[in-house]
This record gives sequence, C-alpha cells and structure tokens, in this order.
Amino acid sequence: MDDKYILTVIIPSYNNDQYIERCLKSIINQSIKNIKIIIVDDGSTDTSLDIIQRYTKKYNNIEYYTSKRQGPGMARNIGITNCNTKYVTFIDSDDWIDLNAYKKCVDLLECQPQCDVAVIGIMTEYDSYMLFQKRYTYENENIIDSNLALSLLTDMYNYSERISPLVGNKIYRSNLIIDNNILFPNTYFEDNVFMFKLFYYAKYIILVPDNYLHYYQRNNSIMHSFSKKHISDFFESFSDIKNFLENEKCFYDYEQMFFAYFQRSCKSLLNILFYVEQDSQIQKKYLLEFMKYLEKNFVLEDLIKNVDINIIKKIWGI
Repeated sequence: MDDKYILTVIIPSYNNDQYIERCLKSIINQSIKNIKIIIVDDGSTDTSLDIIQRYTKKYNNIEYYTSKRQGPGMARNIGITNCNTKYVTFIDSDDWIDLNAYKKCVDLLECQPQCDVAVIGIMTEYDSYMLFQKRYTYENENIIDSNLALSLLTDMYNYSERISPLVGNKIYRSNLIIDNNILFPNTYFEDNVFMFKLFYYAKYIILVPDNYLHYYQRNNSIMHSFSKKHISDFFESFSDIKNFLENEKCFYDYEQMFFAYFQRSCKSLLNILFYVEQDSQIQKKYLLEFMKYLEKNFVLEDLIKNVDINIIKKIWGI
C-alpha cells in the first residue's frame, strides 16, 4: 500500500482532447491533495495523448498507460491493476467533479470504517450551462446496508432516493474491489455489472450530500448512439450478473432484485433507442433484434411474473 497517497483516481480516455483538461483540473484542484491519478489512454487518434504527457511531466502524482481500443471497462481494469492506495475512484475524461467531493468522501470513510463505499449526487451537464439537471441528490448523510443499496440501485422498491449504476460518483475501499476480484466486463453497460457485484460484497454504503459528479452528455457518446452491439451487450451484462448470483448460490434470493434491475436497465435501453432513432422502421428492426435476445435469454413465464406489464407492452408494441 502506498503511504504517500490515500486515493487513486482512474481515468479512461479515448479521443477526448476537447474535455480532458477540464476533467484533470477538477481533480488536481481538489481540496484533498494526496491523490494519485492514473490515466489510461485507449488508443486515441486525436491530441489526447499529447495533453496527457504534458500533464504527467508537470505533476508527479500523474501516471499514464496506453491500450489499444479495448473500451472504458478494460481501461479501468488496467488502472485497478496499478492501484495501491487505500481508496479508489473512477471518472470519465469528459466529466468533472466538485472540488471538495473527494475530501468529503475520504473523511467520511475514514470516520466510518464499516462503510466500503461513499456515493455522491450526479448533475447531468450539457453544452449550455443553463441546461444542467440534478439527476441524483442526497439531502442528508445516511449510512445504508448492502441490501438497501442494491434495492436503490435496482429500483426494487419506489424509494425517494435512488443510486445510479455510474461508477464515477462513488469512492471505494480498494480492498473491496481487489480482494473480491471485481473487474469490468468488456461490454457496453459495464457499469451495471460492476456496481451490482460491488454492492453485493459491500457491507455498508454512505450517501453524501452537497457534492456532485458532473456527468457531461456529448452527442457522439456511446449512449447517444445505437447499434446491435448495444442489444447484445445489454443481454450479455445481465447474463454475467445471473451467472455471478448462481455461482454464489443465491440467485433465487436475489431473483426479484435481478428482474427489477433488468427492468430499470431495459427502460434505459429502450429510451436510448427511441431517442437516437426516429425512423419507425429502424426502431422496429432493433425491437425485433431485442426480441430475439429476449426469447433466447429468458423464460417468458419469468418475465411476465417479474417485469412490469407496461414494459412488456412497450417491447411488444402493444
């Protein structure tokens, strides 16, 4: 364990030369200073690597690695492999974070050794500053157990507070990730898999008020496009979660939670489809593809029993 730094910030980067400096500045200027920054450039073809190298020369606490277009999940795994601090967090290179967020979270985790994760709110940002939205916010500091955290993540029940599957608005005890070998899959929706497994292993989670991850929405980002890979990776992600629970011999204990998470994520996937693709014929093509994977991966009776009938109607176009 590195005694010089207490927190590692892992940044996957791909062709983000317009935004990465904004991200880095928000981390370098944090009120807590003993931070190590690991940047993993995933085969950028713009000037991102030039910017990264300039920052590594200027700041001793920044190091970088390169990979060959494996995706953000694999890039984060490289960062995890090279992490040797007590705490770790992730942030995408086009996002930024409030300047007191990391200190607040680390201080709380230091004072609450039973807690494995600190969660802050999320503010969705657009090109116009006036369009920002507070998507997740916590008014009070609150410690919850693993089961409730999974309920808030999966939308198991209608609580007033929810937890996003995004990994960038959370600070983690590194040993929770390393000891349980929690890594990111090489798929879209890799956050969904990572967060479910992590909350399964965590003991307690602390919700932190008044600090935000600023989640920037680019028109050309992964979640502003749509392809067959979105569908195949979506089902692969939930197959991963189901296999994980079966290996833990507890799938039936978590069956309702699993389907609640599927339902929440299904809504998100379909919203992306209908937002990105306006042509009804293209929508139908993707819905047919979705149906093929649905029939291949699920028993119809299980879906009817566990999924909101309105979601099923939307899938079938009723």
